[in-house]
Amino acid sequence: MPFSPSSRGADPGNRKGPGRRTRHGLGPALATPAAVLGFGAFLALFGWAEYSNWKTQVARVEAALEQTAEAITQHADDVVEMSRLPLASLISKIEEKDGEADLAQAIDALMKRQLSASPTLDTLSYLNADGQMVATSSATRPAGVSYQDRDYFKFHKASPFPLPVLGKPILSRLTQTWVLPISQKVILPDGTFGGVVVSTIKVNHFVNFFSRYDIGSDASFLLVRGDGVVLARAPMADSILGQDMSKSDLFAHVRQTRVGAFHYQSPIDQTARAGGFHQSQLTGLVALAAASEWQVLISWASTARTRWIYAAILLIAAGFATVYWRRQMQLRQEREALVAAREAEFRLLAESSSDLITRFDEHGIREYVSPSSIGILGLEPEDLIGRSIFAGMAEDTEFLVRQATERLGSGPGHEKFLIRHVKPDGEEVWLETAMSRLPASHPAQAPRVVAITRDVSRHKRAQDELDLLANTDDLTKLANRRFFNARFEAMVTAANRSMTPLSLLMIDADRFKLFNDTYGHAAGDECLRAIAQVVRSTVIRPGDVCARYGGEEVAVLLAATDAKAAHAIAESIRVGVEEIGLEHGRNPPSNRATISVGLATLTPGQDLVTTSQALFKRADEALYNAKAAGRNRVETAGS
Repeated sequence: MPFSPSSRGADPGNRKGPGRRTRHGLGPALATPAAVLGFGAFLALFGWAEYSNWKTQVARVEAALEQTAEAITQHADDVVEMSRLPLASLISKIEEKDGEADLAQAIDALMKRQLSASPTLDTLSYLNADGQMVATSSATRPAGVSYQDRDYFKFHKASPFPLPVLGKPILSRLTQTWVLPISQKVILPDGTFGGVVVSTIKVNHFVNFFSRYDIGSDASFLLVRGDGVVLARAPMADSILGQDMSKSDLFAHVRQTRVGAFHYQSPIDQTARAGGFHQSQLTGLVALAAASEWQVLISWASTARTRWIYAAILLIAAGFATVYWRRQMQLRQEREALVAAREAEFRLLAESSSDLITRFDEHGIREYVSPSSIGILGLEPEDLIGRSIFAGMAEDTEFLVRQATERLGSGPGHEKFLIRHVKPDGEEVWLETAMSRLPASHPAQAPRVVAITRDVSRHKRAQDELDLLANTDDLTKLANRRFFNARFEAMVTAANRSMTPLSLLMIDADRFKLFNDTYGHAAGDECLRAIAQVVRSTVIRPGDVCARYGGEEVAVLLAATDAKAAHAIAESIRVGVEEIGLEHGRNPPSNRATISVGLATLTPGQDLVTTSQALFKRADEALYNAKAAGRNRVETAGS
């Protein structure tokens, strides 16, 4: 193991420095076998290098496919989530209008509003308890058609499950296209089964989304439900929609790891493919992005062709050189001098590199340091040679480097890590180091390590800025909805594990549409920025999350905060917004911009339901109560 006490027994006197070689020549009788062995070794090394290049190319393709599959699952999560949201509004309207003559008209009007706000939706429908179509957003409304035979209707009629369910792909009777139904049970105020509300997404929506990714003409994509049911495929194949893949190779891998890659032969077109998959933690959906192995090979071969030509030329040249060598043994010394000159030239080129090149012995002591240490570390090579790699490191940095060296000893012989370094002048830089274990020339030789270090501070800062932009809402500079959803699940899990309370504030600008209609959207944007500024200045703890949830709605997660403390924070935000004094003539009685706040608190050990969905629903209902009670107030769920 590199840098370990177990290597201390090796005799350092047996090591030969760079450029040192024995002076024993080869006789003519051994020249041919030596040449054959040399050619064989070259071919073996070249073959190994090309195989390594091929494996590296495959690894890159697999990583790209995994990233593509992750992007697909994130998009699918967003689409499914947006398709679930209108169902709750429909159910509320059905419960409100139950038994009234204008039920269908009221639902029709609500459906039109929901469709305009959700561009990914195909249709919205309401089926009564007898399976008859009461209302639908589709222009086609077949009369007298019963939907009792639909699987989702049977499920909701027989099951008490109250939440939305993503069903198998079906051929829509309204649009005659393949769609994914998302359905939810309707329970009337008297507790009886009131039918089913259904939103649908066109399967072609996902097929068209897949087409944005260019991974070859023979690429294929698959979207599968968590239980193995196929939801969408590109290229489109109607025959596979709805099939159960839970016993396929894909799910054999999914059960072992949520993200990964594997190679398989497509049962549809018999094409050998490399596939990357990703399973969503939110919905359980699994996406598979696959590229043709043949196209991957062709792409790699096109880049390797030049190397092969050069290798062939080199082999031919080496053959002529060997013949010439046999005939001109007397030129051996001149040839060795030429080799020595070439080695010196290589050393000169290596020391001219802008990267820092360092060699360590088995104890982690620096044996060689290139001159680039002055620019990268701010230290002279002479100040580093003979010192341990761990000297002067911070505790956390030393722990990271020691872990890397331990993996280097037991792993494939290559490790890479990123650390923070402070130069003697106080400048802080980020350094990326690639370490490689040198092969020993004989079993008794202790292992040695070469490290190549480069300054990646600019790249690190750019990456940090990109990460910040990806998680920030442009208008309000609060976190965006995707970041909020990810942190929401993590904070609920942490609260349950640590048995600490977690409070959620749902904040909504009062009569914001009227504000926009009166003062214009530019003023509306300024209003939202002002509200966001109040939220940011009030919620200042590092562990809390403030996010723009959608439109004029802001969500705040308060870690380790009970209902009383959360109410005080919510009231401070409400008062802060009111004190801005932003004119809003259509928001009586204050005629100023105000907010309403819904508050819900998760108390582990007391709540029967401690899920993020339940907490969100309670906060949303509290917000609704605040609006209904006259706005410009804070309402706590359950109070």
